[in-house]
This record gives sequence, C-alpha cells and structure tokens, in this order.
Amino acid sequence: MRFLTFTTLTVLAGGLLAAADPSSVTYVKGTIDELSPNTGGTLVNTGKSMEIRTPLHSVQVPYGQISKAELGAIQSRTPETDALYKVWTLHKRFMPSPQTQEMTVAFRNEKGQEQTMTIELSRKAAAGLYTTIERSSGTVANANWWGDDYWKTTRNKDSWGGAGTIAQK
Repeated sequence: MRFLTFTTLTVLAGGLLAAADPSSVTYVKGTIDELSPNTGGTLVNTGKSMEIRTPLHSVQVPYGQISKAELGAIQSRTPETDALYKVWTLHKRFMPSPQTQEMTVAFRNEKGQEQTMTIELSRKAAAGLYTTIERSSGTVANANWWGDDYWKTTRNKDSWGGAGTIAQK
C-alpha cells in the first residue's frame, strides 16, 4: 500500500511540474522597475498569464494585457573548443550549439502604465510562448493577420507604398 501511494504521488508531482512548463529566461532590458538588466530567472506559463520568477522578485503578466509581442533574431553561441587531446570534451564538437532568441513584450501593468520587457530564452520556448501569447491575446493576433500581405485594408494603409503600387502600362 505504501508503494502505491508513493508511486501515485510521484507521478502526480511529475505531472504538475510538466504542466507548469518552467524554462530559464534572462531579462535583457525593459521598463520593469523590479528587475535589473541581465537578470536570470524562470519563466512559468500558466493558463492566463506568464510569470518571471527571480530569486528576489516575481513579475506576472496576464496575456490579456499584452499589446505587442515580437520575436528577435536567433542567436547561436559557440562553446569554447578545447584541444583535441582532451577526449572528455570531444562531444562538444559534435553537439549542436544551443540557440536562444530574444522576445520583446509590451503590456500594461496593474497601474495602467505601458511597460516593455525584452527577454532571452531558448528558441523552442520562445516559439511556444509567442504562440501562447497570440492565442490568448486578441490584440497581438490581430496585428499579425496573414491577409495584410495580399489586400489593401485600413489596417495596413501605412505599408501600401503610395502611387507607385498601381499597375501601369
């Protein structure tokens, strides 16, 4: 009986940890007073918000308050290569280098002030977070409508290009 209880609790705890989906993140820059630049922490995605937890502070951003989200360029950091005679480090030469990506998020805090933050996280986590933000925030999803590339609408009037876009003989 004790074995079943221990096994059940272990599986349940593992499931809760997997559902929380924490990933490491670095706060690069922004207008958040609680966080200083280049602060490392953990990003936790819940159903309605994302939360950056550092050892000293915790910043929670509801998805509904996000007005803009942009993905930056993919960055690849190459690890320092050691001499060939160090066989215990040869695996570093054959493994792909870890890739990170910056994401800029603009949102309104609980006081109604517009704030921005740029975070750096793994490429896979950045893509997942961006998809979650698009799904949960109506303003971010509407800003990236695929039809703007094909039709002239009032939403994309600034990108029409003027009179030179009309077909001429």
